[in-house]
Amino acid sequence: MRRHIPAFKNIIFILIICLAAFLRLWRISDVPPGVNRDEASIGYTAYSLLKTGNDEYGRRFPISFESFGDWKLPLYIYLDIPFVAAFGPTELAIRLPSALAGITAVILLYFLVHELFGKRNLALLASFTLAVSPWHLHLSRVESESNVAVMFVTAALLLFFKSLKPKAAQWLLPASAVLFSLTYYTYHGNHITTTLIMAGLLFIYRKSLPKGKILLISAALFILLTGFILSKTLVQADKTKISGISIFGDPAVIHERIEVPRSQSANPTGLLTRLRYNRVTYGVTTVAANYLNAFSPQFLFFRGGGNKAHNIEGMGNFYFIESIFLVLGVLYLLTSYKKRSSQFLLWWLLIAPAAASITKDAPHTNRMFAIFPLPAIIIALGALPLLLNKWNRSAVIAVYTLSILGYLFLYHTQFPVYETRNWGYAVKQITPKLTSTYASEHVVMPAPESSPYIFLLLYSRYDPAAYQREAMRYPLKSDEFVHDSE
Repeated sequence: MRRHIPAFKNIIFILIICLAAFLRLWRISDVPPGVNRDEASIGYTAYSLLKTGNDEYGRRFPISFESFGDWKLPLYIYLDIPFVAAFGPTELAIRLPSALAGITAVILLYFLVHELFGKRNLALLASFTLAVSPWHLHLSRVESESNVAVMFVTAALLLFFKSLKPKAAQWLLPASAVLFSLTYYTYHGNHITTTLIMAGLLFIYRKSLPKGKILLISAALFILLTGFILSKTLVQADKTKISGISIFGDPAVIHERIEVPRSQSANPTGLLTRLRYNRVTYGVTTVAANYLNAFSPQFLFFRGGGNKAHNIEGMGNFYFIESIFLVLGVLYLLTSYKKRSSQFLLWWLLIAPAAASITKDAPHTNRMFAIFPLPAIIIALGALPLLLNKWNRSAVIAVYTLSILGYLFLYHTQFPVYETRNWGYAVKQITPKLTSTYASEHVVMPAPESSPYIFLLLYSRYDPAAYQREAMRYPLKSDEFVHDSE
């Protein structure tokens, strides 16, 4: 009987992969309903590069892409070009790289957990948890640079831990360094998160690192690759990105939180008033509050973040039943703190909100996504002991199944109906009429803050060369973003 157990577990693993693929690919063109603004921008930019070799601003194969005054990193856009070539500038083409990255992460997580803990049951459970995670599932069904970065981090960690073994292949550590460096080309938040993850790895596993030439080659590759992208983005792109989304990026908030209460105090020019109401005090208290809110029940289990493109109304980022497993998993890590794997996972948990905490609309589902796939590991650590008991197992499976089915029902029936206003569905429906019946008319589109022009460009497959010649752009807004064009 025992000889058949490995084969049975292999079958379970294959079924988990199939489930992950089905949940991420089924109706991917229809749910979410139309593209969001970032998807439209990336899709049309990939289309423009394919047709002309220039981005929408006329720049030849750039490394950093301007978008509404914001700047995007290059990897996802260039990764999307073959899909746009195959399927056109469509939802399917724009979302497929993210979906495939999400499926790959489910596979990689199994091997990572097995490498860390040596338990196939735990690895299977973690992989399944990631496959059905609402947070990971949704960001795998939309264009998500952060999701691709999660896949790279998972792969890099797997190779890193394999490189620590005696007689490990010499290419493992350099390959891990390359994969870590690719996250700097993928998502701005990883400029902080990947740096902190690597700092924790190097400190905790410093005595086990390969010595000599392999370590030097790995360091050189990482420095060379990250140095190149930072030299192209740090001055302009990262500066603009931070100025637009940082906690100091909205002058109205600064006025409300610092200048107004200072002017209304009994002694506006007094030392105590100035010490209480200033940018440093505001910054420290806001970052601290943002950090704590990233672990709040409201964000994790009940409401999610404030951006409607990243959450379903009335649902958090995890199933409520997972709250029990998360607590038990963290307790396991704390009680096994002497193990270096536990030390690293706790470090990852502590630094996960760092990048999102300095932004003005934290907690933010997409910017906090760098915590993945860690939650799936912690949930599996907390759930596995409960599943060993027959009665507990039946109850957990029943509640978990109902939670998953309930989420999928809302996601595929309610979400596409009630959230169309936050996606490009409306523009997609009117584009055929605008490009035929009203093709010779001057059309004015309201709500410039939602950048409607980019949806029209994408859905009409507007000639990129013509757009680059004809576009007239409005000046940057106070938050250093430009929302419209004509």
